[in-house]
Amino acid sequence: MIISKSINKKDYYINKTQTFYENNTEKRISFLKRNQFFYTEISKILKTIISRNDLNFFFCCGNSNIVNGFDKSKTFVQEINEDILLIFDQKINTFKNDEIDFKKFKNIVIADIEHQLNPLDNLKELLKNISDDSNIVIISKSLIWSGLIKLVKFFFRGKFTSEYNYLPFNYIKNLIDVSNFEIIKNEKGIIFPFNIPFLTSILNRLFRLPILNFFCMMNFTVIKKKITNNKDDLKKKISIIIPCKNEEKNIKIIEKNIYKIGNKTEFIFGDDKSTDNTLGEIKNIKIQDENIEIRTYEGPGVCKSENVYKGIENATGDIIVIYDADCTVSLKDVEISLKVLSETNADFVNCTRMIFPQQKNAMKTFNFLGNVFFAQLFSLFFNKKITDTLCGTKIFYKKDWEKLKMSFKVSKIKDLWGDFDLLISAYKNNLKIIEVPVNYYDRVEGETKMKSVFKNGLRMLLITIKSFFKLRIDY
Repeated sequence: MIISKSINKKDYYINKTQTFYENNTEKRISFLKRNQFFYTEISKILKTIISRNDLNFFFCCGNSNIVNGFDKSKTFVQEINEDILLIFDQKINTFKNDEIDFKKFKNIVIADIEHQLNPLDNLKELLKNISDDSNIVIISKSLIWSGLIKLVKFFFRGKFTSEYNYLPFNYIKNLIDVSNFEIIKNEKGIIFPFNIPFLTSILNRLFRLPILNFFCMMNFTVIKKKITNNKDDLKKKISIIIPCKNEEKNIKIIEKNIYKIGNKTEFIFGDDKSTDNTLGEIKNIKIQDENIEIRTYEGPGVCKSENVYKGIENATGDIIVIYDADCTVSLKDVEISLKVLSETNADFVNCTRMIFPQQKNAMKTFNFLGNVFFAQLFSLFFNKKITDTLCGTKIFYKKDWEKLKMSFKVSKIKDLWGDFDLLISAYKNNLKIIEVPVNYYDRVEGETKMKSVFKNGLRMLLITIKSFFKLRIDY
């Protein structure tokens, strides 16, 4: 699909803005060069939100030096005046006419929304012409900085256009809603736009902390389509990864409850060097349905996460389901979760055991309290409401696996269970995470593997803090 209406420059920018850049191009270029630090700070934050190696399109208005540091061969820019692009050492891609195929771009950065003649129409036009997987990143200014910015523009009248949209974040949120997009995440940054060696760097990072970030100048809002085409996920092949460690008796329970989910279903059991007859019980599973495949692999014997990841690598389905062998979550709830994934534009389902009432002995008290603590911590740090960080039942698309696993090294601390690896990587890669409530039952056979509560809790705390630091502070 080709989009032309929203990028026709004659109808796209406010007229006074166009006139300003026609008459003041050299002054603007000089201003950009002198104030490169501010735009470099924007670029650094952008690179924590989107990959510099993705195919990215930037709508810019006299600020296209924010693309510095991105792969020029994969970066396309619309500028109000292409003479401004002379500030680059290397040539970047611009389109030569009013038509461009937006479906091929993973990320579309809107850094000119203040200068658009009709931002709502432009968002609606993009909605029709981008892929369901595309992210749009809107860069906007915070409300509390608006007065100061107006003052700066008054004193530097020759450097800024005199006419622009007043669009603080709350107004932006309304535009997003009425144009049928929804917010995936919003990050704030930059408390001090001028370079004072050492001091500015500390301040700009310090003010990315929760609460303090309220005072930051810039908002970086990632949005996706609210409604997508029917994904027909239940007509696809489903791979259910079941990590097993001494689950001999539970394998028999799983066998009784196995049924086809999706068009075809493969149940992939990873025996993680069990000392009982787990592997023998897996091999004895007999299923008559030709649309159900039972497979097994040898786990590495290191930890649950390594076992699960090996299973995902071996999976051949379109959708990955991670399912614990203790049968504390029903396969019926897994099917319900898959249906929710199919009917929304979600990319990642985190099943939660903390909504519905749990059976009396399903979760030990310290595990319950730890789960509540980490859910609150994750929600605070990453500005994404999560109620259950440690549920072993998670669902996502196999196509996203490569970028998920590439992000596991953010904290540089091994996640023995994999739950934090997956959630933090989904956040980093702008996947839409949703939670689906599931019933949580008592374990019928065997014992929970989560025994060293303090030791495991400390590891998870370090993973969360270090990941937050690397993603939000140390950019």
